[in-house]
Amino acid sequence: MSKRRTFIAEPTLSSVFQSEVDDSFEECVEGFVRSLIANRRSSHTVDYYRKCLKVLAQVLREQNYPTRLRRLTEAILIDGYINYSTEVKGLRETSIKTNLRAFRAFFNWAAKNGIIEESPMKNIQIGQAKSPAVETFTSEQIIELLAQPNLETFVGFRDYTILVTLLETGIRLRELVDIEIGDVRFNDSQILVHGKNGHDRLVPFQSRMAKVLRKYVSIRGKSESNALFITHDDGKMSRKAVQDRIAKYGRMANITNVRCSPHTFRHTFAKMSIRNGADVFALQKILGHQTLDMVRTYVNLFSTEVAEAHRKFSPMENLYRRNSVR
Repeated sequence: MSKRRTFIAEPTLSSVFQSEVDDSFEECVEGFVRSLIANRRSSHTVDYYRKCLKVLAQVLREQNYPTRLRRLTEAILIDGYINYSTEVKGLRETSIKTNLRAFRAFFNWAAKNGIIEESPMKNIQIGQAKSPAVETFTSEQIIELLAQPNLETFVGFRDYTILVTLLETGIRLRELVDIEIGDVRFNDSQILVHGKNGHDRLVPFQSRMAKVLRKYVSIRGKSESNALFITHDDGKMSRKAVQDRIAKYGRMANITNVRCSPHTFRHTFAKMSIRNGADVFALQKILGHQTLDMVRTYVNLFSTEVAEAHRKFSPMENLYRRNSVR
């Protein structure tokens, strides 16, 4: 039987027929492109949409998000594209907005043709790229998460070590799974982290994490894999495996108001560091940002310095304080 094509001549499809339509990302992009050509859109316009949609598929797969259209949600697009592109990729606001416009047209086409019920872009404002949502854990939630792994098992202690490492270092998910045994430098309490575009950096850790790491390395023992974090069968842990384990512990801890993910740990590290007085340049180096843009975003969101300064220079407070005005 030949594979059903995604380009539908009719404006809409019935819900019964919809389930038969191939919602694979690539097939839908080809159907969308054919519709553009049929509507005599220029080759430049067609290339623009192809390029933007290729970017979306790539960044979603980098994070092990689904790409089938009926599995894509508003939350996935916000976290998996907008937040990821801003924080991890370091894309400019204009580039993100340009891609979002292409995504909107594509998903509107898919909804019109009955491939999906409604566009996941429906409630996403293009301007959202300017101020991405930055979710963080509370101290209580972190304590609950750390209490979930079973420390009596290899998998449980490995997962606990992963949670501790993410919280202590703020490193990216890809950077975490790429750490090798030889990258951990106990002598000077640093980890050699392999950053984006070949930019390696040393990220420090303190005594509490050092104690956890030493115990984990001892439990891990010898392995054919050089990866620090391995599976039961000595394979390197995948990004999806780490994501799934963190999501599992989030469910066990009954955390529902924030996404339990490596990204959230990274944001939480930044928030707690800033509130504990971290220097922005030190934070930039630790997080591996090439510019200060994202660090400034963190400072603007999480710094308490403005509020503390306002207590000192408040006109009303000083008026009453100095003149005893009632």
